[in-house]
Amino acid sequence: MRAAAALLLAAGVLCLVGGRAASASPDFDYPAAFNFGDSNSDTGGRIAAGFEPMPPPYGSTFFGAPSGRFSDGRLILDFLMDAMDMPFLNAYLDSLGAPNFRAGVNFAQAGCSITPASATSVSPFSFGLQIKQFFAFKEKVTRLLSQGDRYRRYIPQLDYFSKGLYMFDIGQNDLAGQFYSRTEDQVIASIPTILSEFETGLKALYDQGARKFWIHNTGPLGCLPQNIDLFGKDPTQLDELHCVAKHNRAAKIFNLQLHALCTKLRGQFSGANITYVDIYSIKYALIGNYSRYDLKVPPKHAVDTEGHP
Repeated sequence: MRAAAALLLAAGVLCLVGGRAASASPDFDYPAAFNFGDSNSDTGGRIAAGFEPMPPPYGSTFFGAPSGRFSDGRLILDFLMDAMDMPFLNAYLDSLGAPNFRAGVNFAQAGCSITPASATSVSPFSFGLQIKQFFAFKEKVTRLLSQGDRYRRYIPQLDYFSKGLYMFDIGQNDLAGQFYSRTEDQVIASIPTILSEFETGLKALYDQGARKFWIHNTGPLGCLPQNIDLFGKDPTQLDELHCVAKHNRAAKIFNLQLHALCTKLRGQFSGANITYVDIYSIKYALIGNYSRYDLKVPPKHAVDTEGHP
């Protein structure tokens, strides 16, 4: 799996916005990583915030117990950190067990959206709030470093904020949540507003010194078990992999506009490196060729013993 993560890193570089050729041996020597996202990369933030506990089988295949991740093992983020020879990122809100933030911090929260949370949101956290948490984290690190060496081994050095990798995997909840009450056309019409909010956050980070951006597009939402269970009753509404077609169409349009945004920002962010990673294609290929990866059933069919996704 470490090799697979390294391959994903290399693939991401080949997706570098703007079409410039990547070097044969790209440099992934980052002193720290700062992650923003939802359940795809939450390493304990939602649990630390006081939400419901996560019983087994969460965490059972790697950590031996629930680890705050919405997975029975590691997340893509964990494999990426491992491939870069960096420790797994601790959640920003997790203050138990003397967490070490020297190599970065994870602001991701399961259920989080790019747009501000509303009364009906799954989580009160949003991308904008994660950005504010980053500002608070950086300000506190600056203050602690000014007080001497006592905390230096637990927190990033100041130059890590400009040299570090800023990672993003967020947006699926903005799309998927709307399908419960809106039409496909209405969901698609909301995408520019969603990405405008995302752009605002990226610009705020750039203004704070961020220069290396690693941005995942959204995956095939129509292949998520919960969406197939709720929206996949009519076979005519499914695609060739038996995923919900309208969800995947919306995801593809979101990704096209996200790619265009990355291209635009690459021209505006002087000295920045923006890497756009096509997670959609990677996951869709995995689902379509699951047997090659020693999976007994397609990932979209993964459910618990009671038939719930």
